[in-house]
Amino acid sequence: MARKTKEEAELTRQRLIDTAQQLFWEKGVSRTSLADIAEAAGVTRGAIYWHFADKTALFNAMCERILPVFKALTQRLDQPQRAPAACRLWENACDVLSILASHPHMRCTIGILNLRCEYVGEMSDVGVMDRTAMIERFDILEKTFACARDEGDLLPGIEVRHAANVYHATVRGLIDIWLMF
Repeated sequence: MARKTKEEAELTRQRLIDTAQQLFWEKGVSRTSLADIAEAAGVTRGAIYWHFADKTALFNAMCERILPVFKALTQRLDQPQRAPAACRLWENACDVLSILASHPHMRCTIGILNLRCEYVGEMSDVGVMDRTAMIERFDILEKTFACARDEGDLLPGIEVRHAANVYHATVRGLIDIWLMF
């Protein structure tokens, strides 16, 4: 019986995350309350507090579901022995877009992170986590563009940091425009 209870608790937890994700996308994070999530999930607010300390913890749990995939993509980008830097950068952009095209939950989470969340108030700590991950990714992007420069695949006069910024802005811009429509 205990095992069934643990399984049921995990199913409830996942239903809460799924419901929160849907409402965060539809209403925005700041306009979604725990009461809204509880009602839509068909549970009490107490059930939410059993699994999550607050809305930020629930939001973080939603984000944690996609982190392994994006960490793996970043690690793959940071493998110079695998392929020339320019090829790794191209593959990375294609992989990110392909994953978002084929995984609705990931697409929705990225849409929420980029378009439906104000990183102020209760969500300010989430913004810190997001900035930390972006800084780590930028370090790897710069390192990869430095490899491209050393391999002769970056035009002379283009600074590595600028190339990394343009790459990131281009990929994120494509994602954001696609998600808006």
